[in-house]
Amino acid sequence: MPNRPHIPNLRPASALLGLALGLAAGLLLGLSTPPTASAQLKQRTVEEPGTSDRIKSSRQRELASTLSRRHLGTPLTGGEIRDLEILQRLLDSRAIDREDVFEQQALGLALGDVMAQNLDLHWVVVDDDYGRSRALRWKEEQDLFFPVTLFSKRIQQGRPVEVHELYDVVADRVATLKARSLPHRRGRVVIPARPEKQSD
Repeated sequence: MPNRPHIPNLRPASALLGLALGLAAGLLLGLSTPPTASAQLKQRTVEEPGTSDRIKSSRQRELASTLSRRHLGTPLTGGEIRDLEILQRLLDSRAIDREDVFEQQALGLALGDVMAQNLDLHWVVVDDDYGRSRALRWKEEQDLFFPVTLFSKRIQQGRPVEVHELYDVVADRVATLKARSLPHRRGRVVIPARPEKQSD
């Protein structure tokens, strides 16, 4: 799956802090906002997954769970928070070949299922200059998250993969999106609590 430019949409008070947070968000979560019209050759579309997308996702979910059973003796749950720990253990075991991008992206899909189930996100398909890619979206917001390629990008670049950190970046961004959608009363908005991570 091709790499995409990551254009974070964070606006802190300090420009320096904003730059640092923006770079961190772009590197960690694959957050993407719509490209500008001048840089866009093909009209970007966001739609529900089609039959081929669902089949590919189903195969990768099965592969991710098979890998977990084979190397750790336990299957993935298909979206529960405890899958974060299972994915971290699987990646730390170095059982996944660095050159096997399909397996890495299967684990990325499993991470996306955890995000979808616990952060109120849903799967969509983005079709643009970079091809057809699966992404997560909250309601009809323009911000999109691309968990499928999170692991593979970092592994190919030789960077460490911190599964809980990746999840937390997306969770914080989703909390911000939800807070913005709340009605303002007397200039105050209460940010909804993020789901607690629980151990087995």
